[in-house]
Amino acid sequence: MNEPAGESITTHAPASRAAIAWFFALSGLSFSNWAVRIPDIRTLLDLSQSQLGALLLCPVVGSLCLTLLSNYLNTRFGSRRITRVAACAIVVSLVLIGAAVSMLTLGLALVVFGAGMGLLNIAMNDQAATLERRYRRSIMSSFHGLFSLGGMAGSLIGGALATLGLTPRWHLLLVAGLLMVGILISHRHLLAPPPRAERPVGALFVRPKGRVWLLGIIAAAVVFIEGSMADWSALFLTELGASRGHAALGLAVFTGTMAVGRLLGDRWLDRVGAIRALEAGSALALFGLGLAIVAASPTAALLGFALAGIGMSTLFPCLLSLAGRNRAMSPSGAIASVAMLGYLSMLGGPPMLGFLAEAITLHYAFIALAVAAALAIALARPAAKA
Repeated sequence: MNEPAGESITTHAPASRAAIAWFFALSGLSFSNWAVRIPDIRTLLDLSQSQLGALLLCPVVGSLCLTLLSNYLNTRFGSRRITRVAACAIVVSLVLIGAAVSMLTLGLALVVFGAGMGLLNIAMNDQAATLERRYRRSIMSSFHGLFSLGGMAGSLIGGALATLGLTPRWHLLLVAGLLMVGILISHRHLLAPPPRAERPVGALFVRPKGRVWLLGIIAAAVVFIEGSMADWSALFLTELGASRGHAALGLAVFTGTMAVGRLLGDRWLDRVGAIRALEAGSALALFGLGLAIVAASPTAALLGFALAGIGMSTLFPCLLSLAGRNRAMSPSGAIASVAMLGYLSMLGGPPMLGFLAEAITLHYAFIALAVAAALAIALARPAAKA
């Protein structure tokens, strides 16, 4: 969506910023509260490994389908309305997930959950990109930092409620109620769309145009690294001799440093600019991953993961900011395109790393992550001119 000509920051911008920030936090809170109860839900429904694996594809399918449609929906109805609807769908699906009594009902609830998450991801980033243009300075990174903090907080909340013996049904119902209160308070402060006459309806399915392709390719590389770290970092440390508890620190260190980097990243982006931020962040990620690959101990590998997390922290927010300011297509369409390529990478990247690890060991397979970081460095300058 294009903002009206001459529009700039207003007295309402802080309220809008707080509202948009809430929806980023809601996304992280929702996902992590569901994720920490997966073992309990599996036990309650007596699911096998293969059944659980099939169910975990359901939110991915729902998310991908709605991401493909998001440009049309955002330009047709406006990102404010879509943000509201998507957030409510997530809240309802959390209740349905907790109340599921069979593999079928859980699968349907997870499709709705994924659809809501995919749609909210595009709509709230569209809101954030629009507000960022009004501020005329970087604010996107802090929004993504709040998503990360929401995920960390949700994990702690979910773990605490599980420890207290609360069943997934009552846990997710309680969380859904609290999230809905937040939606009711914040939704009115979301940015209004331009008048209908100034809002051309986008294509039903969006595809990248011009140099937005380069932004999408970098996004795919970035998400490939993030997804692979989530799935394989613990096993990587285990193969270096780490205990189970020590190995679990891999993802915590990576995501924790990434969250801190995102919260502090806006000033960095304003100071050095998009090109240098992409190049420097990718270079630090490459150095950190390289350190982990050559590390002889889990502690040294954890240091590499920390450096990689800091380097990765501002890359995806920066890409979405650039997509929102591109000249080749509408901001909403560009954001949807970049996110779609990221989702495709999330789907295929980590499993491909597993196949590669089977052939050459996981240690050497991590070289593929370093190659992805190097690709981001190479494409940063031409992509930032999109």
